Amino acid sequence: MPLKACFHQSLEPDSILMRNPIRRSKKIGLTQGGRVRDGDASQKRSRVRQIDAIWTKLSERPDDGEILFITENPSRDYYHPCDEKDIRKVLAHLPRRHWRHLRAVVFRRSSARDRANGVEARRRYLCVILNPFPVSNEVDWGIRPPSLKVRSHYAPWCDRWEVRDGRHFHVWTAEQVRRYYRYHLFLHEMGHLNQPAFHSLMRREDFAEDYALTWARKLGQL
Repeated sequence: MPLKACFHQSLEPDSILMRNPIRRSKKIGLTQGGRVRDGDASQKRSRVRQIDAIWTKLSERPDDGEILFITENPSRDYYHPCDEKDIRKVLAHLPRRHWRHLRAVVFRRSSARDRANGVEARRRYLCVILNPFPVSNEVDWGIRPPSLKVRSHYAPWCDRWEVRDGRHFHVWTAEQVRRYYRYHLFLHEMGHLNQPAFHSLMRREDFAEDYALTWARKLGQL
């Protein structure tokens, strides 16, 4: 079976491994990939070995100059805002040395916990994972108003907030979501791929965020 077909089969939505990913909570400002206010980055150790096996296999693919793109069914209420063509257009503007270690981009079906914790994207070894977005293009932030830090983080991409029945909603357009995925989420994870290994957790996040914002400006998106 060809390598690409093999990975497609192992990463189907019905796969136990992909339906039960590593759990991670994140703070806006500490890690820009999620919206949890008070969570600490942590992993569910019972599944680390199983999930690591997938990312290890993908990351150990031979360096043939090609990037593997894998797309999972996002489920009925979610969709993938961008596709392989969109990501390749972004990569075309980056120096080759910045993505020479990238082995795979996975448009993933997110878990219930990922959705609840607002985990939008992450890097695993030499892979970039992009979770889907609600088809409503709205994110329910609950009864507590988003902090100034949260609003500032999202302001360049979407600054429309609405309050309905005491709950705060972040309301996007489809094009805003697509732009955010291409020029922030993906570039942020590429920043992680290019960061020095000796960086601390906080410094890694600062480096990745600076990388994303710098390249978004260079590409005329900010």
